[in-house]
Amino acid sequence: MADYPIITQRGEEVPWVELRCKSMLANTVEDIDRNIESALRRNLVSFQELVETKSGAVSIVGSGPSLKDNWQRIAEVGGDVIACNAACQFLLARDVVPQYMFCFDADPLMLEFITPHPDITYLIASRCPPQTFDLLQGCKIVCWHAQGDENINTILENQHPSRMEPLIPGGSAAVTRAMVMAQPMGYREIHLWGCDSSFLNGDTHIRTSTTQEKRLQILCNNRAFHCAPWMAQQAQDFKVLAPPLRDTFGVKLIVHGDGLIPHLAKAMGFDVDGEARSTQLWRAATTKARILWSQL
Repeated sequence: MADYPIITQRGEEVPWVELRCKSMLANTVEDIDRNIESALRRNLVSFQELVETKSGAVSIVGSGPSLKDNWQRIAEVGGDVIACNAACQFLLARDVVPQYMFCFDADPLMLEFITPHPDITYLIASRCPPQTFDLLQGCKIVCWHAQGDENINTILENQHPSRMEPLIPGGSAAVTRAMVMAQPMGYREIHLWGCDSSFLNGDTHIRTSTTQEKRLQILCNNRAFHCAPWMAQQAQDFKVLAPPLRDTFGVKLIVHGDGLIPHLAKAMGFDVDGEARSTQLWRAATTKARILWSQL
C-alpha cells in the first residue's frame, strides 16, 4: 500500500491504510418507527403486487455527476427506468419520464426530491416521512419496507398480522436498494447510471448536495478516488450485493459511467460501459497534446 502515497494539502506523503466502514442511522429509531406506522395506516399498495410482474431490462438511475454526461444514452438500453431521489427531477427536466421514482430516506431532507407526476409510480419506503405521501396524494404509490430497520418486524406483526410484507435489503444507498428490488420484480438485466460513489471535477451529485459533504481519498485497484464517507459505504454495499445477483439469480449487471463503483465493478468482472464523457474528452485532449509534443 505504501507504493501509492497520498499527498496532503501541506505536501506531505502519508501511507494508505485499510478502510473500515460502519453504517449509522441519520434519524432516530423512534422517528423511523413513527414513519412506518403512519405509512401502514394509509393502506397503500404493497410491493408484493409488483413481484414477478416485470421482465427484460431496467435502468436504475442515481444522482452521480457522470449522469450529466450520459443520460441521453439511457434510451438506447430500452426497458423501464427507476430514477432514485434527485435523478427523477433531473430526467423530468429533460423530458424523460421514468416509469418509477425510488426513495427510502427517512430524513425530511428527501422531500425536496418529490415531484408529483401522473405517469410515474412512486416506490416509497414506509420509513419515509409522512409528508412524502401527502405530497404524492393522487399519484400511483407502492409502499415497501426496508430490511434492517430495528423494529420493522414487530410493527408489521402488530399492525398487519395476517398480511405478508416483503422486506427489501440492499445496504445504505438508494441505488443499491433499487438494484436488489429490481430482481424480485422480474428484471433480468440491470443497468446502473449515475452510480459513481466518487466526485467528478469536485461535483458530488448532478446538483448541489442536500448536506455538507466530508471528503476523503480511497485507493481502489491502483486508482485513487475523492469520495464522501457514505460513498465509500455505498461502494462496499455494491461489492457485497452485486455478486449474488449475478451468480445466484442470473441477473446481468451493467454499470455505466466513471467513478469508484464502475472501477470496482470492472475489477470484479462486471460489464462496465466506458468512462463519463467529460473524462473521455480529457483523456483524448491529453493524448493529443502528447502527440503534438512528440512532433516538436
